[in-house]
Amino acid sequence: MAAFLTGHIRVRDAEKWHRYLAQVDATIIQYGGEILLRGLQQKVMSNECSFNANFERLVVLRFESMDALNRWHDSSEYRSLKALRAEAADVTVVTYESDSHYIQSIEHQETTT
Repeated sequence: MAAFLTGHIRVRDAEKWHRYLAQVDATIIQYGGEILLRGLQQKVMSNECSFNANFERLVVLRFESMDALNRWHDSSEYRSLKALRAEAADVTVVTYESDSHYIQSIEHQETTT
């Protein structure tokens, strides 16, 4: 089942952030991940009161499984970049497992009743 990682980011040191970015992609690819999105926040369209506006950037990664995602995140290749990331930015990382199987089950139940 696919696994996703989101990183909500506020850059504090642009030079260090660019050094981090120059190295991190190779580690993601090495562990079978792909970068689905790297973007700058444009506008909060609803529920502004509960959104942390301090985060200006978002990254979304996809891996084939939560196990693959964890292998990347815990790898020596990525571990060596975490200190640089912490020096460069405030990052909140959240992982998600795809629930498409669950959604398909619900849709199937609705069509058979």
